[in-house]
Amino acid sequence: MSRKSVLKSLGTLCGVAVAFALISSSYYSRTAIKVRSAAAGAWHQTQFGSAHGSSPSAKTARPPQLGSWTAPATTIDVEVHAAMLYTGKVLIWGILQGGPNPPPPWTPSKLIDPIANTVTDVSPDFDVDFVCGGNSFLPNGNVLITGGAIVPINYNGSGVNNTTIFNPATDQWTQGSPMNYPRWYPSNVEMADGTTIVLSGHDQTGAESVAQIESYNPTTGIWTVLPPSANNPDGTLANLLYPRMFMLPNGQLFKGPPTISAELFNPATNTWQKYAKMLSSPGNPETGTYYYTSHFQVPNTNEIWVIDGTPSNAGGGTNGLTTTQYIDFDAQTPTWTWGPSLNLPRFNQVGLFLADGSVMVVGGNDGPGRYGGPQEQSEIYTPGTTNWLSGTWALTAQFYDSLVIRGYHSVAVLLPDGRVLSTGSTSGYTYDDSYQIFSPPYLSNGTRPTITSSPATASYGSQFTISTPDASSITSVALIAPTATTHANNMTQRYVPLTFTIGSGSLTATAPANGNWAPPGYYMLVIVNSSGVPSVASWIQLPLPT
Repeated sequence: MSRKSVLKSLGTLCGVAVAFALISSSYYSRTAIKVRSAAAGAWHQTQFGSAHGSSPSAKTARPPQLGSWTAPATTIDVEVHAAMLYTGKVLIWGILQGGPNPPPPWTPSKLIDPIANTVTDVSPDFDVDFVCGGNSFLPNGNVLITGGAIVPINYNGSGVNNTTIFNPATDQWTQGSPMNYPRWYPSNVEMADGTTIVLSGHDQTGAESVAQIESYNPTTGIWTVLPPSANNPDGTLANLLYPRMFMLPNGQLFKGPPTISAELFNPATNTWQKYAKMLSSPGNPETGTYYYTSHFQVPNTNEIWVIDGTPSNAGGGTNGLTTTQYIDFDAQTPTWTWGPSLNLPRFNQVGLFLADGSVMVVGGNDGPGRYGGPQEQSEIYTPGTTNWLSGTWALTAQFYDSLVIRGYHSVAVLLPDGRVLSTGSTSGYTYDDSYQIFSPPYLSNGTRPTITSSPATASYGSQFTISTPDASSITSVALIAPTATTHANNMTQRYVPLTFTIGSGSLTATAPANGNWAPPGYYMLVIVNSSGVPSVASWIQLPLPT
């Protein structure tokens, strides 16, 4: 059966499931596509939207296809969360299968070794469903998961107050102190002092989101509810889940889509300030909400960039956009401005920085629904030489196979060797339970520089030495935060260029001034030469300030 016929047939089946219940379910097979009705069990808003469609035509002439993808390798389970660990392995966790009262483990988890190409089961030995929770890193490199869903599932997306932690040193999950409020689809963000703020998420009824903000202290393991003045300015609106958030160098916390306006939270006063609404577009004629977007900080600035998205959440998305827009909070009156457009419309894409400071959006789809119009080509943004926002987008090589669908629930991470690992999605297709690795074009630009030694830690504002035989050819040094992502929301993305001087066989770099520029934790330290080729990263930790 052709791909187009498969999409059409699956869309018809999915329409029945969506009509039956808000949250429908799919059964996954590596050899065939099967769909269950919501009566058989549903989970985590994995509803199919309206009928699936075939890939749209490009709106511009397609440039040469950049980079290359490996063939898919199986992960056994379909995974919808991913975290790049300082051990060099990728932690993925995902779907709860088996209906409304599934057998344990409720959150199957795997470790991918991208060098050995091995997959190891690290599922927890306790039965908590923490899929569709928030995910981020603690200063010690542990992964922090906030919330998840009630089991047995009640079809409402009801949240739980569980905190779940993964320790890369032991490859084990533990349960942390419970939050004060249950949450499903919350966002985590680490602050300058190493605490983690969690915002939004459905409450235990599934009918409203949680207005209260909580803060996690990594030293004491205690959750503290912030004062009422810190409450989410969007209140308890149930459809503004997984807000895009970022800790800015100015010390304030950005909150954006799917919120209509840009908002900043001041942790010193526990108050919010609202800024301009996002711009309208041909695909979004009313100034308002964008769903399933990617967001970035323009490196070492107080500018936030929002990429693509869809103007409606109905059925999981209506049509993808090619637009980008950004807002500069250093401006006297911060407003949104259009940035360079992409070649293909998409939402549900995973956005991340590459090792050379360029930006990649992986997969996504054009709609309708959560899987309609899957995009087989990702895109890479190369910043302008004098103005970061004056660059251009170029399409990458196509996925290895047309049945590789990386739409809703897909994830991707930057690996320490500069490649990108992509996995997941819940489309019901053959390769949902596989992972594949992309080699960016910079890996074909010549010999890589090498880091022969670098410190394991660096305190804020300190200078540290990077030993390299390629010192004279190095043009940039940067820290890249490891990825922790789900639902097109990269909660930890950060690219931090460092100042440095060149010595004989070494570089002297200066660490970020404080946690506003780079919160405490592990980072990939990368050097790039004059040919644009990055080194394999070394890991360096910015400890909690004393």
